[in-house]
Amino acid sequence: MNDFTGFPGIGKATAIPNLFFSAVLPRLESPDALLAFLWVSRLAQAHRGEARCASAAAIWAEPAARASFEAFGGGKAGLDSGLARCLELRALIAIRLRGAGVDEAVYFPNDPVSRRTVTRVRSGELSLRPETTVVPLELPEQRPGIFRLYEEHIGTITPMVGDRLVEAEDLYPAEWIEDAFREAAELNARNWRYIEKILRNWAEEGRPNETPGRDSLEDRKRRYLGGALRPGN
Repeated sequence: MNDFTGFPGIGKATAIPNLFFSAVLPRLESPDALLAFLWVSRLAQAHRGEARCASAAAIWAEPAARASFEAFGGGKAGLDSGLARCLELRALIAIRLRGAGVDEAVYFPNDPVSRRTVTRVRSGELSLRPETTVVPLELPEQRPGIFRLYEEHIGTITPMVGDRLVEAEDLYPAEWIEDAFREAAELNARNWRYIEKILRNWAEEGRPNETPGRDSLEDRKRRYLGGALRPGN
């Protein structure tokens, strides 16, 4: 790379979500995971097919990818461990294909388009390889992450909200966060401000008794929302 003189003003580029830098990058403890995410993103976006994904073999076949892993990413073993770490963090999602001489996992950036593609593949609506079947990819069992909970209950995550989610995940136990989203859904208050207020109240006042005699819905409205919900809240 001694002849590198800088990037052109116009050229092909790989898009990395801003949320990656605040929500994922600080949790990548080693270069192998960072390289794995970058190369899956690079190859997936360059893919011309309907399913934009990359396998470990495809990444390793790229001379620049192989050189980067060999230089400071732990080689081929680093590629495998980096992909596994990205799956644990849910930065990537994957499915395993078997049959017709194929037995490999393919990896996708964990975005809405990829999630829809994976759903279509698993349902049989879309085929990635001829005469292959999709089998479960064994991963460590995890609670739903705060980002997935937000997307499922509220909607799209902006970079500003992403920073607040990272702070909340550091402050509160995962069980509290799950329960706070559930409380907000029961109150029909699908808003991050309400969820933060629930978590703060639990931290300051303690959590209510989780027995059959716990607070009523109206009691919880008054505690978390300052009174009965108004239309549109």
